[in-house]
Amino acid sequence: MLKLKNSTIKKYLKNLTREELEAEILNLAKKYPIIQEHFFSMLFPDNGEVLGKYKKIIENEFRHRKGEILRYPIMKKAISDFSNVSNNSEQIAEIMVFTVECGVDFTLSFGDIDQKFYHTIASIYEQALMYIVDNQLEDKFLDRCNRLMLSSQDIGWGFGFDMMDLYNDYLGHMDEEEDLE
Repeated sequence: MLKLKNSTIKKYLKNLTREELEAEILNLAKKYPIIQEHFFSMLFPDNGEVLGKYKKIIENEFRHRKGEILRYPIMKKAISDFSNVSNNSEQIAEIMVFTVECGVDFTLSFGDIDQKFYHTIASIYEQALMYIVDNQLEDKFLDRCNRLMLSSQDIGWGFGFDMMDLYNDYLGHMDEEEDLE
């Protein structure tokens, strides 16, 4: 794939008038819907419309029935794409936690899946926990993350242990603080 250096792009953009630059941006937004989503998210950061679109993509992957192949790359791409178009940290954490909730609900509804499934969901859970801590969103997501950990305890392939370990590594100190109050 061809790749331009930022300095080359900057040089090109510096030679454009304001009107030409605006036209270039509008043309990109017209050609590439993801750019429109980016601007929508920037202009209306608390609007959940773009988040809803990506949550729907994830939800649709879990509409399969046991025995059908879950398309993990589609779920991961939805999280990644949304993270690229949004700068709303709470919504970015939301899409990750939502994905894990879908995964836990799926296995509780349909029974034991496979090791790849549990590894993928635990990996997204860890990504979510790390993001939540890094962005100081613990108060907003603590209860949901705790519920995920607790509801996964009877799930096989060591998934429940993994979820408990991850929760304790990232948010366990929050439970200890609540006990002290």
